[in-house]
Amino acid sequence: MMILGAGIYQVPLIRKAKKIGLETVVVSPVGDYPGIPLADLHLDIDTTDVDRVVKAATDYSIDGITTTGTDVCIPALGKVVDTLGIPGTGYEAALASTAKVLMKQAFAQHKVPTAAFQPFTDPHAAQIFADQLGYPVMVKASDSSGSRGVTKVGSKSEFQFAYDRALAASRSAEIIVEDFLEGFEFGAQAIVHGNRVVAVIPHRDTVSRAPFMTPIGHALPMTLSNSQRDEVFSVVARAVSALGIRDCISNVDLVMVDGEPKIIEIGARMGATCLPENLSIFSGTDFYEYLLRLALGDFQGFEGLSELPNASLLIRSSKTGEVKSIWIPDEVFDHPDLIELQWDITAGSYVRKFEVGPDRIGHLIVKAQTAEDAEQLAHYLVSLITVEVNTTKSGRK
Repeated sequence: MMILGAGIYQVPLIRKAKKIGLETVVVSPVGDYPGIPLADLHLDIDTTDVDRVVKAATDYSIDGITTTGTDVCIPALGKVVDTLGIPGTGYEAALASTAKVLMKQAFAQHKVPTAAFQPFTDPHAAQIFADQLGYPVMVKASDSSGSRGVTKVGSKSEFQFAYDRALAASRSAEIIVEDFLEGFEFGAQAIVHGNRVVAVIPHRDTVSRAPFMTPIGHALPMTLSNSQRDEVFSVVARAVSALGIRDCISNVDLVMVDGEPKIIEIGARMGATCLPENLSIFSGTDFYEYLLRLALGDFQGFEGLSELPNASLLIRSSKTGEVKSIWIPDEVFDHPDLIELQWDITAGSYVRKFEVGPDRIGHLIVKAQTAEDAEQLAHYLVSLITVEVNTTKSGRK
């Protein structure tokens, strides 16, 4: 099994692949990535280098390829799928799932409900369009992932900052301005077997405050009426079909506007920020294994949900600098509903003030009687943790 990426979100996937007896070929540049030491074979290749990834996949005669939590490697994954004829999302669909302009154009062509938008390379023209739409608007890099370069703009005076931030995150220098859909934002994970959506599991999302609005936590179950649940399944299936996503667990961002779901974005990979763990705890089945089975063409079906409400929350730093100390009270460690507490850092680590997902310094997962209770408990327990950051001694920029 070739796994693209060796970051914190790929670690459980690598471990699961090894546990079920797969030999892991992990593709990642050399660096301080926690998945590299776990790999049976590590290949020092940038996951965006499509040609080198394809050559490596061919040379090692892989049986499957997958990733989770990142979009940047999806085009390479798609090219491998096409070249070797193995299960997965092909190259053209992979491009459409990672390039927001192509995605939105496919949505328009297939009448998938989404926000009005326009792509721009000229900031003046983008400003005029934003003025015409009326504030607030969303400004995004057309080809970023992990909420990089995504900003909610509340007024004209904020626009240039948002445009510059999106431009810094964009490889193509193309920026999208889109209407901000007023409603309740939530997410879903869609199990796609072949080209058929087998199940759609909605989840509650917690995001950081505007203007960045980065996902920092999730909770299950998501309360929807039966008709809303049916409509969510329908629009997700239409979005999957519009892009041509296949054989994966697809991460979907949605917003409920006046009782009707609209698609914000959809990806050809499973979500991050502990979503695989949330789903596994909620359902009683392992979603990392589902993902691997889909990539191998060995998917045996979705077994349903045991429905254990739970919530995850990222642990974040409010400062950039060097970690001086971490203090976790016994109330956190000893809480009967604590499922998992994971740290990505130790004393002496360099951390960034949180803006986007990779700035995380750890996570916490809890269970409760309801999703709402679990969310509240997660926030409470995280609030008890103290991370002291020295902003003067780091020496790093």
